[in-house]
Amino acid sequence: MPDPAGEAVTALVVPERGDGGRFGEDWDGFDVGIEPTADRAIERLRRDPVDCVVAGYDLPERDGIELLRDVRDRDPAMPFVLATASGSERVASEAVAAGVTDYVPLATVETGGDDAGDGESEAEPIADGETLRDRVRAAVDRGRDRDDREDRDRDRRRLETLIGNLPGFVYRCRNAPEWPMELVRGESESITGYTTEELASDAVVWGEEVIHPDDKERAWEIVQEAIDTGEEFEITYRIRTRDGEIRWVWERGCLVESTVDGTAVLEGFITDVTERKEYEAELERRNEELEAFTSVVSHDLRNPLSVAKGRVELARERYDDDDLDHAARAHDRMEARIEQLLTLARNGERVTDTEPVDLAAAVDRCRSVIATDGATLDVDVDLTVEADRDRLVQLLENLIRNAIDHGGGSVSVRVGDLDGGAGFFVADDGPGIPDDVRDQVFDAGFTTAADGTGFGLGIVSRIAEAHGWAVDAVEGSNGARIEVRTEPVA
Repeated sequence: MPDPAGEAVTALVVPERGDGGRFGEDWDGFDVGIEPTADRAIERLRRDPVDCVVAGYDLPERDGIELLRDVRDRDPAMPFVLATASGSERVASEAVAAGVTDYVPLATVETGGDDAGDGESEAEPIADGETLRDRVRAAVDRGRDRDDREDRDRDRRRLETLIGNLPGFVYRCRNAPEWPMELVRGESESITGYTTEELASDAVVWGEEVIHPDDKERAWEIVQEAIDTGEEFEITYRIRTRDGEIRWVWERGCLVESTVDGTAVLEGFITDVTERKEYEAELERRNEELEAFTSVVSHDLRNPLSVAKGRVELARERYDDDDLDHAARAHDRMEARIEQLLTLARNGERVTDTEPVDLAAAVDRCRSVIATDGATLDVDVDLTVEADRDRLVQLLENLIRNAIDHGGGSVSVRVGDLDGGAGFFVADDGPGIPDDVRDQVFDAGFTTAADGTGFGLGIVSRIAEAHGWAVDAVEGSNGARIEVRTEPVA
């Protein structure tokens, strides 16, 4: 008879001495391996996987209870059926205490069903081989059911742990305009002020009482469009918490099935993004201020400066005066500072359009625009970074030019990779950066040179910040060293 569950049962059988209960016969539907002794059975368990052990009590060398204990020491969950024609209530009790899966008293051939034990009564013996097979098969099924339950329980605990560690909550809801929740798990109360039980009941209706009224129509349209195209949806919108506070949430979900009445069911995840939205709003405000600043610099400073430069040139055509030369040079320095101020402002804008850029190629672009004079530039990099190409080149130009300006005409400048591909550095063998000013060199306007503008490294810092990078002045082996970390430090 095949296994009802459709799965083969591999049984390790250890018959009683003499096989008085027809122990080794008629195992249709089973893959049976027979061993004569308990020790041989243990050896086989070490070698071969089995679904269950079926053993008698009266075994050569050791009895079935001892074998049972050895099996339990190796595998506490292994189904073990003790089937014996030599049992008793005492044997049954010991078997149960040792963890037997099932105890089956067998009728002996000689007695035709009388107990062959020590005179103590026990359960009614069985003589039918098929009944024994049924008992063994049932023991295996129970073991498999238990394994399935344990697997499900383990998966459930893992899922609950995962949900508990998420910065938000998962949900299941019907795709109706009110979006009534049917199931909610996770940290909903810290985000909305409502417990998961409240959200999953009629006490609170997500689409009516939680989603901000001005965002309901837009949210509905985005979700319906995603459902129509069979895609997942992502949306950011405002909610009103229990206390009336307005917060921003990000939601991602998809259609999972439809109910009998045709209503779509959605499952997804919701998390709080209020801090990110506030940061973006602050960044937008700062960019607007920078735009106003650059407008002032471009028009209110450049125009008068152009007039002043023109007047000086007219005067120099009429007069040969050293003071006019000084004035012209002052105007040139003012114009350079204005250009650097504009660059500083523009480079504070967040980078949104990036591409993989080969660092060595970017450094090569700098060579054509930087006057190295007697300085040398050594490039030893094998790094590709995700960046705005033009702004990365400008960052490198400023670092290399700063090294040449402060290191002297014969300075050696080196561009190399940081360990592990975490970024790159620009180092020189010049006088270096004093310890007490390293924290200030990236401040706009700070300089240690008499004729410096103090904007070069400030621009470097702003470009790095706009990319989400970190830039530091560190102690070099023989001079200055600026490190740019393009990857987060673990």
